Amino acid sequence: MTAAHLHVESLVVRFGDRTPLDGIDLLAQGGVIALVGANGAGKTTLLRCLATVLRPTSGVVRVDGRDPARETERIEVRRRLGYQPQDLAASPSARVFDALDYLAVLKEHPDDRRRRSLVATALDEVGLWDRRGDRVGDLSGGMRQRLGLAQAIMGSPTLLLLDEPGSGLDPEERQRLRTIVAGRRPVATTIVSTHL
Repeated sequence: MTAAHLHVESLVVRFGDRTPLDGIDLLAQGGVIALVGANGAGKTTLLRCLATVLRPTSGVVRVDGRDPARETERIEVRRRLGYQPQDLAASPSARVFDALDYLAVLKEHPDDRRRRSLVATALDEVGLWDRRGDRVGDLSGGMRQRLGLAQAIMGSPTLLLLDEPGSGLDPEERQRLRTIVAGRRPVATTIVSTHL
């Protein structure tokens, strides 16, 4: 597995009269990039563009040479992608294991045995295996962040985008996050946004 090659050129995003991104250039393959800035600086907007959730106003985004503006290529980009948004959209009544299993199906892991193994591995890695039977709505904010991280790292993506993953984590869990991210440096291009 090879870390994704990310190429961003002259990226612009406008929302009415606001321009949170104005001419962003980025070239990366492998390693960890930290986006550091104040709230409202455009970190989330950039990650949403890279995650193919938001179409830029203008500019170029390529992942392994693929253009997410084209539907077939966007699907290929998403197959390589692990994305942790600031807020995980999981049903509060779902069990932790089931919520992650559902997301694994959406990530195109159809084989039941392999998919369940991926879910178990991801939950164990983020320290939530013992909470697998709990309802998502009963988790603390930090535990929900860890569930978001679990879904992002599941299946060994080659492009990993983490939006404020340390938010709500205690110092011990932040150390675990750093270890997880560091362990993926050789196999994933990782971008982590933070205001810390």
